[in-house]
Amino acid sequence: MTDEPSSRAQFNAHASKYAASEVHRHGPSLPVLLAYAAPTAQDHALDVATGTGNTAHALSPQVGEVVGLDLAEGMLAHARQRAQDDGQTNASFMVGSAEDIPFPDASFTLVTSRHAPHHFLHLDRFLAEAFRVLEGGGRLIVADQTSPTPAVQLWMDEYQILRDPSHHTQRTVEAWRELATAAGFVWTPHTLVPYRLDFAWWTAQSGCSPETVQRLRAHADALSETERQAAGLEYGGGALVAHVEQMMVVRLERR
Repeated sequence: MTDEPSSRAQFNAHASKYAASEVHRHGPSLPVLLAYAAPTAQDHALDVATGTGNTAHALSPQVGEVVGLDLAEGMLAHARQRAQDDGQTNASFMVGSAEDIPFPDASFTLVTSRHAPHHFLHLDRFLAEAFRVLEGGGRLIVADQTSPTPAVQLWMDEYQILRDPSHHTQRTVEAWRELATAAGFVWTPHTLVPYRLDFAWWTAQSGCSPETVQRLRAHADALSETERQAAGLEYGGGALVAHVEQMMVVRLERR
């Protein structure tokens, strides 16, 4: 990731907020991810950068076993507690890096990662690791926020990093496709799922100070109306109230 100690500290500090977040627990990318994954009782699944375990918990009733992997022990504590509360005996959670997955080759039939890869500094390493730990015929299902163009990506990365320093980059679909293909995956049709994120909620979620909130507003206010529309920004009463992120969900196959 951008800086693994920094990412760990960021998410440990706000783990309770993520555990309670309906956007992360029930957001609209999750049912699309599950449909693309088509999990079965024969699957051995790995959820990378699992956070508080939302995707792993959703997979648990449908697979033989699922492991959630994350850097932040504070997030994993919430994941373990929820698994215990829900009686999910086939779900386990452990500390580990997306770029150095601590499992042997061909350990899983299904790998997922949701709302996380924009934090990965070396996406190529994650894709190579996912490919390595998948059996032949396995699949990787990713859900992550995207930028519509490279120009919007440059602006959006500044915006996102100001709000959360553990963010790395919000890639375009084309950049994703190029890296996934280079890793050996077969790209299947993808879906873009829009997320409308309230500005007040979005900044509180990552613990932004009032000064950071003002800097974010100034960063957005400097854009022209055309640029605001391209970035998915929503204004009301002359003030920034929300933005819309296009969440890509894609099934990548290891054939």
